[in-house]
Amino acid sequence: MARLFTPSSTVGACVAMVAVGGMMAAYGPVIPELQARFGLSEAVAGSGLAVQSIGAVVGVLSAQPVLRRWGNRFAVSIALVLISFGAGLICFAPTWPLVLAGAVVAGFGFGGCDALITQLFILGQGSRGPALVNVAHACFGIGTVAAPALIATIGAEHYPLLFGAIAVVGVAALTSMRGLSPRPTPADVAAAQPSSSGANPRATRVGVAIVGGLLVLYIAHFAVQSGIGNWEPTRLLDLGHNAHAASLATSGFWLMMVVGRFLVVPLVHRIDPSVIVIVSTVGMTAAITVALIPSVTIWAYLAAGLFIGPIFPNGLNWLAATNRAQGSAFAYVIAGAMAGAVICPPLIGLLIGMSGTGVLAPALIVAASLCVCAALVVRRASASVTPEAATRG
Repeated sequence: MARLFTPSSTVGACVAMVAVGGMMAAYGPVIPELQARFGLSEAVAGSGLAVQSIGAVVGVLSAQPVLRRWGNRFAVSIALVLISFGAGLICFAPTWPLVLAGAVVAGFGFGGCDALITQLFILGQGSRGPALVNVAHACFGIGTVAAPALIATIGAEHYPLLFGAIAVVGVAALTSMRGLSPRPTPADVAAAQPSSSGANPRATRVGVAIVGGLLVLYIAHFAVQSGIGNWEPTRLLDLGHNAHAASLATSGFWLMMVVGRFLVVPLVHRIDPSVIVIVSTVGMTAAITVALIPSVTIWAYLAAGLFIGPIFPNGLNWLAATNRAQGSAFAYVIAGAMAGAVICPPLIGLLIGMSGTGVLAPALIVAASLCVCAALVVRRASASVTPEAATRG
């Protein structure tokens, strides 16, 4: 596939991922202020994150038809417009329904931007694609760290400034999208390849195993990631740490995910993405197992963050290596992963409500072990893909 990005649009796409990460992490720190300002219960205040996540799933699935019809530049640009408009609406919203409306709109852009930039980096950056995918998702991680840090600095009562800043970052990224080529889109490239649809049932079964395995991997991976991100502070408080230490440790977890992604960048040209993912899932599982020891729980979750970081971007690189990143399978994998991020935290919360925070690490170990098993299934299936079979996927 031809190179799609100029240097300026590459930088702009990474800036866009900072905005996406900021939107993802913006709600948690401001829930108490939303409750106080609009007279909400905790559950209702938290619904902003839920509706944004649902919007993100819809945004991922909607991005593909927009991409096919109107091209790369329009699809990414409209996603950035939605992020900026949604964040701006939250910034100026005088009522709770308008905040929710902004969250939905931003969610559409959030999902579309995340999926499109990842897919176009993989397919439209030449040999640099796999490394730049890790850089882009490290920038996403920077956003997840920066948003809570800004709230901690300015105070939750000034949360409109955070959403206003996200809107400005989105607009800044939008100005660089003139350097993104409208075509060819991934669908254009897929349509130009020889097709023998239905002629090889074995290749179809292999494709189902690869896509299905990665979907399971991502759902379980997001269960671990969101489980630590949402429930580590509560667990640390129960272990006797103060609130500041618990907050700092959780910020450190997100920061270690960023570090993990940057550390992998120089390795992606020398190590197969399947190896990176499998090693990362095994390391994640081992680190969470160590978290069963109360005296080292903080350090164990920091190590888990380091291993979790490379899984998402390099799983998508792995999907691309099987030539299955050009069509709707790519969107289904990302949408399924985002759906997992919506479903899994409440389930973990239900377990904690029944058994206490001591159940957190065992529950995460189960999810992490499922990641390892899914990665091994995908490894076995992808090992049987010949170049000819791959092009048919």
